[in-house]
Order: sequence, then C-alpha cells, then structure tokens
Amino acid sequence: MSEAPDSFLKVLALFEKLGVLESAEYWQQSRMARNMAAHDYETNYDAIAEHFNALQSLTGLLFRTARNLIARVADDLGVHPASTDFYEEFDRLFY
Repeated sequence: MSEAPDSFLKVLALFEKLGVLESAEYWQQSRMARNMAAHDYETNYDAIAEHFNALQSLTGLLFRTARNLIARVADDLGVHPASTDFYEEFDRLFY
C-alpha cells in the first residue's frame, strides 16, 4: 500500500494497543511466512510441507485478528459487514 515502513509499524503498534492484534511480532512473523509462500519456489517437498504446516498453524491467529478487527470497527465506527453471507460459518470457527 506504499506506506513508509515506520508508519506501518505504527499501525501495528496501534492495533496491538487496541486489541486487534494479539502481538505485532506475531503479525510480522505471519507476514513473513506468507511472503515466503508467495515467493519461494522450493522443490524440496519436505521443506514445502513444513512451510505449509507452519502456515496452517497461523490460521487461528489470522481468524482471531479478523474477528477482533470486525468487532473493533463495529464498536468504534458503527460499521458492519454489508452482507451476513458466511457469518454463521465464520462464527463457527470460534465456537
């Protein structure tokens, strides 16, 4: 999104303070793992499997972050998803 690196770090710090992110450090680790998956064309299938297992282990963090962001935006700004499509499926991820 062309933001300066220091401003992105400030956004992460704010989101951590507001409770959207559990940890800015965990978010950075997730981003790094995602970037590796998007740009690494490894042919070692054991390494590929290990990497995708690591990505799978991060899905809980990503879902919790999404839920926290949705709640924070609803509470602070009164903004809600335009559609309730998939709401039940998304909600079941947590219960």
